[in-house]
Amino acid sequence: MLELWVRLQARAATGDLSGDERTLARKLAKAVTNLSENPFHPGLQSHEIDELTKRYGQKVFESYLENNTPAAGRLFWTYGPERGQLSVIAVEPHPDSPKRGAYGRVRLSGLPEAKAKAKDGTFPTSKRKR
Repeated sequence: MLELWVRLQARAATGDLSGDERTLARKLAKAVTNLSENPFHPGLQSHEIDELTKRYGQKVFESYLENNTPAAGRLFWTYGPERGQLSVIAVEPHPDSPKRGAYGRVRLSGLPEAKAKAKDGTFPTSKRKR
């Protein structure tokens, strides 16, 4: 994920972004801004993906980069590594059909260690800002 961000920034600085890269950079910057202000901003439609949470042992969320377009972009993120931080761990097209195990094809990068497990072994819950 960091590699993608650095590459987009470097190409933007030299004016070498393609049209698709420029669109992705704009959508990604807007989504990250919204995430930093409120992870449950209405435009993001953020929600937990149970299948990924179970696979990785910590809460994994999906937020919209775009909607109503073929293979609409999705941003995957998790809380951490420190309290009060979020980590963006993937940008992927929307999985075809979650009912057919499509989230099994989502590749997450740089997943931080879950540091905040409660004594009972559960993971912290999200609190929505309104």
